[in-house]
Amino acid sequence: MGYAMTAEEQQQPKQPSSGSFTGLILILVGIFAGALLGLFYGETMWRAAHGPTKAVETLQKTLAQKEEFSQRETDAAAATDDPQAKAKFEKEAARLAAQAVKVDARLQEVQTIADDTEKQRAAGQLYVPETIWMLTEFCGDVFLQILKLLVIPLVITSMITGITSLGDIRKVGRVGVYAITYYFITTTIAVLIGLILVLVIQPGTKSDDTFAYQSESVSAKERGTPVEKLLEVVRGKPGDPGSGMFPANIFQAATSTNVLALIVFAIIFGSALTTIGEEGEIVIRFFKAANEAVMKMVHLVMMIAPVGIFGLVASNIAKNGGAAGFGEQMQRIGWYVAAVTIGLLLHAVVLMVIVWYFGNKNPIKYALGMARALLTAVSTASSSATLPITIECVEENNGVSPKAAGFVLPLGATINMDGTALYEAIAVIFIAQSLGIQLGVGELLVIFLTASLAAVGAAGVPEAGLFTMVIVLQAVGLPTEGVGIILAIDWFLDRLRTTVNVFGDSIGAAVVDNLVVSRA
Repeated sequence: MGYAMTAEEQQQPKQPSSGSFTGLILILVGIFAGALLGLFYGETMWRAAHGPTKAVETLQKTLAQKEEFSQRETDAAAATDDPQAKAKFEKEAARLAAQAVKVDARLQEVQTIADDTEKQRAAGQLYVPETIWMLTEFCGDVFLQILKLLVIPLVITSMITGITSLGDIRKVGRVGVYAITYYFITTTIAVLIGLILVLVIQPGTKSDDTFAYQSESVSAKERGTPVEKLLEVVRGKPGDPGSGMFPANIFQAATSTNVLALIVFAIIFGSALTTIGEEGEIVIRFFKAANEAVMKMVHLVMMIAPVGIFGLVASNIAKNGGAAGFGEQMQRIGWYVAAVTIGLLLHAVVLMVIVWYFGNKNPIKYALGMARALLTAVSTASSSATLPITIECVEENNGVSPKAAGFVLPLGATINMDGTALYEAIAVIFIAQSLGIQLGVGELLVIFLTASLAAVGAAGVPEAGLFTMVIVLQAVGLPTEGVGIILAIDWFLDRLRTTVNVFGDSIGAAVVDNLVVSRA
């Protein structure tokens, strides 16, 4: 029959502990301490970490790129007979040429700083800041490596546990089918909203692009039609047995961190386990125990998270020159927060339309009836910890039957994370934009699929957004160090996306109650 959540497990979900509040305070302390160190000592650390020399190299490449692009626009203007097109090309060429002049002037300034820094290094004046830099970077790097270490076991065990919690997939019934369909559709909508918003707003590029260098590291992947990219994502690359959603070698897929393939395999494997009776029960209990062990490891990792986050925040600010580059970073982060907030609000509106049309409920009254659960979600940042209050609000305030609420809500707390899926789509593309990496159709498709599927089974993970972000970054081949760009604000956005997760679960209960339970 497969393992299914017992009534006791459904009605007695994990409660928020005092340690969760203490953990939040410690994370905020880590963020604040890292920001202070980066702002007040970041420039000195930047010098000690060979920052000026690296900046000179980047500015040289940027200057060459600006001159190349300017010449390209000039050639395009000369090649066209259309007056409007010619004027457009000439205007862009002049803009790029003016930027090249500014880049060249900045290059000379930074070259002087680099020369002075090397003199300080030779005189032994940078020993202390260099040591502080190495220790700070060490804290952040080790934390990221531990996160990456846990990605594969976390994906496999949490996905299999989440799927097998449904019980025999063949006997899930109409209530289960409707609930799973609802969760799949709303998660897909959430990711699409996130993708559209981040591509339209482009928060990672909302600053003066005078000194921006466009990385070519991923742009080469853009070649090919969307159909070719779709087929490549599903089938894999020729000659690479570990690529694609259905790799020829699942072990090679794990070695190359093909997370999308591991997610698909875990879903299929977990579904199959639920159909083989008592023999499958043994394996299901093994993965349930393995998942609990991985969760223990995750809790241990989160105990050192404040130190790791301190290192990531401080080193990220220092890498950008300390206080001098902080303003531009804050401008981008401001646009990023706006994009995430707008996306979550839009998805909440979509959910209210769904409960009005498919749930036969007044959306305003329904939302007001969920107020206590939503406020609890904001304060705890945990769908599981909010579950008892969610069930109470859905049943007593909004008139949803206990049969629908008792099945749909615990299931949603296990496999549904609309807000987190939307957030991941925006966050990963924002990181790519901030790093100057152009993503092609194939990469956007991988982000869409991975962000959607990673929501299954990840709801019980502490700081689930952080882990799923690493999963999506690795799936699309982006540097996980980019997490440091947005960690300072993640604690706040975590509460917003959890609220949307809980609201989405509650809407699902009303929809299933109206479409299935009340008509039985």
